[in-house]
Amino acid sequence: MGASVTIVDNDQDAIDELSAGTPQGFSGSLRYCDVGNAVDVEAMTTAVFEEFGGLDAVINNAGILRDQTLVSRLGKQVKKHSLDDWMATLSSNLTGTFLVAREVAYRWLADRDCGIIINTSSVVRTGNPGQSAYSATKAAIDALTVTWSQELAPYKIRVAAIAYGFAETGMTKKIPPYFLEKIKSGSPVGRFAEVAELADGVQFILENEYFVGKTLELDGGLRF
Repeated sequence: MGASVTIVDNDQDAIDELSAGTPQGFSGSLRYCDVGNAVDVEAMTTAVFEEFGGLDAVINNAGILRDQTLVSRLGKQVKKHSLDDWMATLSSNLTGTFLVAREVAYRWLADRDCGIIINTSSVVRTGNPGQSAYSATKAAIDALTVTWSQELAPYKIRVAAIAYGFAETGMTKKIPPYFLEKIKSGSPVGRFAEVAELADGVQFILENEYFVGKTLELDGGLRF
């Protein structure tokens, strides 16, 4: 769409790898940031605004999976859901979304009134066995999207979200093949999304000013 894009990651190796192979015509920058860290997010936001002289839209798509059931039993051994994994998921998926939106909106109010925030929800936001932490963060993101759309409307800041299904990414490659096929069979299209199809949803929200305060379901009809 002709935009200059800043890509942010908390994996320096991934940033270095992408930096060595950015596609022809790419305009923008790559930055390290732990979105669950307020100091990191503030520094990253300041740097982006200074580099480009402003910002038009932010896409909150950072997230991790630490799937496990609340409790489990194998033979005589009973395990609890790891608190560390719970907190790590909330830090990346939920606190990260909050911090990035807060810092960007703060700059918009200080510099100008205008902007778009696109949050990333998920088809499992209504609940899915083994995904207590992940589902909880995505349900919360839906609620934040509604709340922020109402709070920020007076400043001409539009907020919306996309609830994705499963896509062919590094995250889904970690899912055992048996479960992958089971998930695919639950979709009317019988496959996962291509990344380009997910990007189409982002473009729709960016271009359609009437879409606000809602979550766009882009999940291939998948239901659990």
